[in-house]
Amino acid sequence: MAKTALLTLILSNFFLISAENICGYPKDATVEVTSQTGGKKFFSVGIAETDEKHEKGLMYCKKMEKNQGLFFIFDNDRERFFWMKNTTIELAVIFIDRDFNVVSVRRGVPLSKTTLPSVKPVKFVLEVNWETGKSILPGDKIKMKML
Repeated sequence: MAKTALLTLILSNFFLISAENICGYPKDATVEVTSQTGGKKFFSVGIAETDEKHEKGLMYCKKMEKNQGLFFIFDNDRERFFWMKNTTIELAVIFIDRDFNVVSVRRGVPLSKTTLPSVKPVKFVLEVNWETGKSILPGDKIKMKML
């Protein structure tokens, strides 16, 4: 009985850890996107806040759940350029200003080296699966809650 309980505990912890992982990033926050019509979408996200994580992004990620993503935090506001080098899943790259307003959304084509510009200065970027993120539009509002 004790071995069975221990094995169950170990397996439960393994699945908890696995469920918290988003393409190698720990689940650090929840992002709420509110459309101009009041509709809401929620994402569990990892955080990319260092130059190393900014550069890596979601490269080599083979699968990401529809309600997951990666939230990039930068030190300053400026026009940003993303690309899909070594990224195999189709992404919505959502550019967000310092006031948490969506300023533009770009479709990231897997493995493309074409740059995706923000068009305006931004401080944040959210990457989610294209099918989930394609309905997010400029003017939508973002709220983020750290876990």
